[in-house]
Amino acid sequence: MNTIAERIKFAMEVRKMRQVELVQKTGISKGAFSSYLSGNYNPKQDKLELIADALDVNIDWLLGKSVPMQIPTKGVVTGQVSPLPYVFYKEAEYLVNDVDDTYTAYMPQYSALIPRFHVIVNTSCNEMHMLPLFYRDDSAEYYDCPADLTTPERHQIYTKDFDSIGIYLETSRIIYYGIDKKNCKPEVTALAYSPENSCYERRPEALSLTRNAFQKEIEKEALFLEKNHQ
Repeated sequence: MNTIAERIKFAMEVRKMRQVELVQKTGISKGAFSSYLSGNYNPKQDKLELIADALDVNIDWLLGKSVPMQIPTKGVVTGQVSPLPYVFYKEAEYLVNDVDDTYTAYMPQYSALIPRFHVIVNTSCNEMHMLPLFYRDDSAEYYDCPADLTTPERHQIYTKDFDSIGIYLETSRIIYYGIDKKNCKPEVTALAYSPENSCYERRPEALSLTRNAFQKEIEKEALFLEKNHQ
């Protein structure tokens, strides 16, 4: 994914933005925009800046450079720029109640830093709920609970920024919202951290109340999977 057209289309998918919306936001004509998406023409610098602003992406990333898709912002607690490879950004789309905080978790992918999970953090219970963002080209990769979480030290891919979101690793729990690919049913996995083994372990008894908004998302994805397996 190294052409400008490919990256514009990928950013549109990530941002869930249609061509008509981009045309309205940028003022670029529909015909010109279609030629950019087809790859027949590349936008000039001024048009590229408009597109980058509308999609909230790094213009150097649109040009095909190996840089984060979105310029990192300052962390929630520390005030420092969050390092790669896993970054939490505050958001409010799935806010459930006054004890929850919600974030979008970004990971490097396709030489970019892209949104990969919706995350709900309940600091009072020291737990984190993780919902994958299901993109049609790679949804299946995230149906299963990431094996890194249950592998010693590898969990740091996901937990390295826990301090910034108020989670204490040693007693933390992770609730992962996935899909059972064999029967096309929602599958919620409860994990508890084991200091002795330096990784998370599956603990069905640790499953607390699931978040309705997340549950509905995996139910929709399960239906999509089921229909496409028939």
